Amino acid sequence: MKRFITSFFLTLLIAAVVVPVVAQPQRGQRGGDREQMREFRDIPPEIRSEARIAIFDEYLDLSESQENQIKEIDAEFASKGDALREESMIPRRKRLAADDLRNEHQIAIHDVLTKDQYSVYLEHREAIQYDIRQRLKTYADNGNK
Repeated sequence: MKRFITSFFLTLLIAAVVVPVVAQPQRGQRGGDREQMREFRDIPPEIRSEARIAIFDEYLDLSESQENQIKEIDAEFASKGDALREESMIPRRKRLAADDLRNEHQIAIHDVLTKDQYSVYLEHREAIQYDIRQRLKTYADNGNK
């Protein structure tokens, strides 16, 4: 009986370790958003910037000066992203560098917004990001790449 209980708990322990590992998505199965982001990368940076500005303006009522600043920021970071994609480095390092670049881009855009606009952005961030993705998806689906 003692042997049965020991075997049972050992099996349970192994299952607790193995099942989560096996249940992890395999390479290539993760990141539906990554695939979509790759698709969006083929959209010209000016179009991506226009989509962001249009959606931001709907939610945040941007001034003309803010729109111009965001266009400049988007253009700058698009060229930095292109340069990063051309660099040869270990994929993990490249991914980390891309994450850093994305964070810098977000900070630069948020610095353009007023405190009130930024608080509205935070309230509606998911909706804003969704609307931008939908606008880009519509653009890509229409074959305008």
